[in-house]
Amino acid sequence: MTLAPEPLYLDDPECLLSVFDLRVPGAEEMLGREHAMWQKYTEVEVLDEVHAAVIRRPGWVSEAAA
Repeated sequence: MTLAPEPLYLDDPECLLSVFDLRVPGAEEMLGREHAMWQKYTEVEVLDEVHAAVIRRPGWVSEAAA
């Protein structure tokens, strides 16, 4: 998995998209943990048979910083 550059996590006001390749061992569990951690602000979108994305919506940055 490749992570986005650090500034994106703090400055992106629109949304943050994490894409998971479910063929990678442990990816499905990691997707579940990430969704659970940001449950109030995320949704999971299945892209195809082996890829899924966690989408974090606006508002998560200001809440985490508060």
